[in-house]
Parts: sequence; structure tokens; C-alpha cells
Amino acid sequence: MNNLTKYILFVFAKNDNPKEFTEQIAEELCVISDTPNLNFYFGPESSVFTISTLDSHQDVKDYIDMILGVGDIMYVLLPYTSDNLSYGLPKKISEHLFNDGISDFMSEKSKLSDKSEFEVRKMIQDEIKESFMLNIEDFDFDYDEEEDDIKKIKNKTRSPSLDELLDKIKEKGLNSLTEKELTQLNKYSN
Repeated sequence: MNNLTKYILFVFAKNDNPKEFTEQIAEELCVISDTPNLNFYFGPESSVFTISTLDSHQDVKDYIDMILGVGDIMYVLLPYTSDNLSYGLPKKISEHLFNDGISDFMSEKSKLSDKSEFEVRKMIQDEIKESFMLNIEDFDFDYDEEEDDIKKIKNKTRSPSLDELLDKIKEKGLNSLTEKELTQLNKYSN
């Protein structure tokens, strides 16, 4: 059985409404939270979250990649323990982020827990897809042109290196060089 691991998540993104943006991320993080609280603090272009979970680091990383790995959102996810974390924060913010009690933001975790993890992840994926509204027909894929380029590259003969030409001359003499090889040797000498 996994132990409860605490994580700190730093999110950097410009947003017109940082409070709403941060609360949306907090709601999504509640899916993996194994404690009743999820604490956060935000500013105009950044948010900091602390979360505790029983999930493996890989599962947490994959989930964070899924919800934040889009657009211009940058983030840093780090596991921490209180004895290996150094920071410089005002006392009020520090107590809020790193307390083990109930935070003043309670999420909708109780509502989400009625749904299966699959349903919640599907719902989040659908919201992300809708926000980007990508239509595959909007992209111009010309596979024939790419295949032609690949064929050209494969069929292109490589010019021999200077070392290869000199080795051939040493082994077989200058008269063994083809006209193309002589031209290449002249290019190297200039």
C-alpha cells in the first residue's frame, strides 16, 4: 500500500481571471486528493497548490500532465515533506499552504467521489477538448508530398568524405576515382 505523499504544485500562466482559473485547477486536483483539504494561493500569473495523495508519483505526474499539459501553462510538481522544504513566505500564506487541517477552500470532492475516476477524467478531457475546439479538417496534411521527400532523401547518393577519397587513392590509385569523385576531391581542395 502506498503512503500518503504531499506535493507542491507551482502553476504559471497568464489569465484574465486568476481566482477562477486557480479554483478550476483546484477542483480538478480534488480527483487525486486523499485528504479533505487542498490548499492554494494565487497571484496575477501564478498559483501554488499543496495536495496529499496515496497515488504513485507517476500517476500524479500523468494526471497533472493531462490537466495542465495544454496551451501556455507551465508548471512544476514536487513531492515534499516538512523537514526537507525551505521557503520564504509570509506566515499567513505559509500556514495556509502547509497546514494539515481543513483549508478555507473546500472543493466539490464529495460530489466528485460519487462518480467513477474514469467518468471524472473523461469529463475533464471533454472540457479541455471543447476549450480548444480543434477540427482535424482545419489542418492541411499532405502525406504524398512527405512521402516524395522521403523517397528523394533515400535515393540521394551521399558524397564521399575526403578521408574516403584519400583511402581509395591510397588503395587503388588516382585513376580509380570516378568523375564525380574527382569533382568532389577538387571541391575539398578549394
